[in-house]
Amino acid sequence: MHSRGFTLVEMLAVITISAILVAVAVPAMQSMIRSSQISSTSNSMLASIDLARSEAIRRNATVSICRSLDPENVAPVCSSAAGNGYAANDWSSGWITFVKAPVNVINLAVVEAGDEILARRAPPAAPSPQRLIVESTLPNPQHLAYFSNGLVNGGNVGILFIDYRDVQVAVRTYQARCLAIEFTGRARVAAVVNDACPAT
Repeated sequence: MHSRGFTLVEMLAVITISAILVAVAVPAMQSMIRSSQISSTSNSMLASIDLARSEAIRRNATVSICRSLDPENVAPVCSSAAGNGYAANDWSSGWITFVKAPVNVINLAVVEAGDEILARRAPPAAPSPQRLIVESTLPNPQHLAYFSNGLVNGGNVGILFIDYRDVQVAVRTYQARCLAIEFTGRARVAAVVNDACPAT
């Protein structure tokens, strides 16, 4: 008694079915990964904002969050300029959260001697044609500043749009999220509707 192997027809049928399954599964998997990255970055930014607001109230001080091109450096610098493959208003370059020393409250968008860094956020995505984008509508310099009463600097309210797409494409995808910062200091995350952040 001997066992027979697969015939050529059987093998081709298995390969064809496997190729179809892979073709269907890969886009779905990519979409799930992108959605996860958008959600993770939205939550990370929201956590940074909540930290800044709560620490400003707790310490009776001013706490800032700023976009940075070198958030992991020993002496990170706030930046509103393009660089390292990131656009000038793209916070996916990273950001830092820091407490302003009482003598340094004139310039809230600069880390100065005496300021205390509370947290650093490394770039959530390396620069590439298709990647995570955190597009800001905040005015320059790119920062948020929270005062001891928990309110945000009135001139720096705006929206952060978090999306995963080709950097050359201006239209946001259906997976995009927006993080709106209000004058009261509170921030909220919502799905983007008609390329805009819906009002509460």
